[in-house]
Amino acid sequence: MNLRKQIIFTHAWLRRSQFPALYTEYFQEGMRADPARSAAGRLREILLHCRRAVPYYAEAMAGLTDSEMIDDPEACLRTLPVLTKNIIRSNFDRLSSNDLASRKWFYNTSGGSTGVPIKLIQDKEYRERTAAVTSLYSRLAGCDLGEPVVFVWGSERDILQNAAGIKARLFTFIANHKMLNAFRMTTEKMRECLSLLSRRRPKLIIAYAQALYELACFAQREGIAVAPQNAAITSAGTLYEFMREAIIKVFQCPVYNLYGSREVSGIACERPGMEGLWVAPWFNYVEVVDDQGAPLPAGADGELLITCLGNYAMPLLRYQIGDRGALAAERRLGGQVLVRLTGRTVDTFKLRDGTLVDGEYFTHLMYFREWVRKFQVVQQDYEKIVFRVEVDPASEPPAAELAEIVDNTRALMGEACQVKFEFPGEILPVSSGKYRFTVSEVA
Repeated sequence: MNLRKQIIFTHAWLRRSQFPALYTEYFQEGMRADPARSAAGRLREILLHCRRAVPYYAEAMAGLTDSEMIDDPEACLRTLPVLTKNIIRSNFDRLSSNDLASRKWFYNTSGGSTGVPIKLIQDKEYRERTAAVTSLYSRLAGCDLGEPVVFVWGSERDILQNAAGIKARLFTFIANHKMLNAFRMTTEKMRECLSLLSRRRPKLIIAYAQALYELACFAQREGIAVAPQNAAITSAGTLYEFMREAIIKVFQCPVYNLYGSREVSGIACERPGMEGLWVAPWFNYVEVVDDQGAPLPAGADGELLITCLGNYAMPLLRYQIGDRGALAAERRLGGQVLVRLTGRTVDTFKLRDGTLVDGEYFTHLMYFREWVRKFQVVQQDYEKIVFRVEVDPASEPPAAELAEIVDNTRALMGEACQVKFEFPGEILPVSSGKYRFTVSEVA
């Protein structure tokens, strides 16, 4: 065991934290096909807790018996209503566990990619389980506790929380973390970041997908050679294949996509030798449903509902997170597998007849165009699409290519579709630091 890891564990033990035991348990079970306690077992436990201690769910479960929840927790879960942000706001107290007085709880907030705020209650146990799961994802990517990590993070909020105060700075030092704020990176800051990565060559880069992609594009434009890195985990946004290819080309290392949110922490992550994103079975359970909330078969794209197995202070069961994806038919190493993540629901375009169009169709229209530095495609109405493009200063948008984009857009959206181009000097991320390539404003 390395010295820094021993210090981290010792500090946790002195604080009577479960983190060392959880981290060890998760790693051992995460390498086996038969975890000691399956996701179904943990789902059973939180359902029984909700029936006993959470008024909102106790009422929703009135028609269920304990034996039904014990025998088939997944079927019982599917009888519960979908949980939306509006329901959380209007039932905040009734969704809170009645044993909060015995918990070290705190408020957390998330705006998500839509910027619509929501307040939640989480507790010390949730935080420790979160830390164990996210640390496991890093270890599966090749970086154990205490080994050097560089964060290229896009949220000022997270950077400030992790950097403020003597204790936080000391922990960052002991944990061997280097924090880089990528919320707004100047040319000078990007040069410094690339130089740091070449000098430090961390065991792992953890980054906003867009932030690391922007760094890769900058290195390519400026002809900056970066020393080969060991591995990267990207999160907080859709990792499109064109982004992955650019990151791999510049940093010469494997890239693993991590899917999570502030509401339910790390949900799933790619791991070496496995296709898709592996859902850690100790922390979240995933469903895929259609627009009416009915379950969809394996491989079918639909709305993702997340049941957090690690938050007993304010349980979120069947939480409509606002993302779309598809599940594999089988589970691997005890966990579900997301075979696809197709982005935010709000980033899925819509036709007037209700047909959904994957926003990635429009990102493909912008590939391999040298004059494009950055872009965003906005559906303002059923038949109105706006392409917002940051143009490379040394280039000019060719009329023939603009016409090609218009034709390909109308081929999918209809000949009556109005296609407009805007060329702003800069396209900014949303307030959280995340960036959206596609935005649908159609309700």
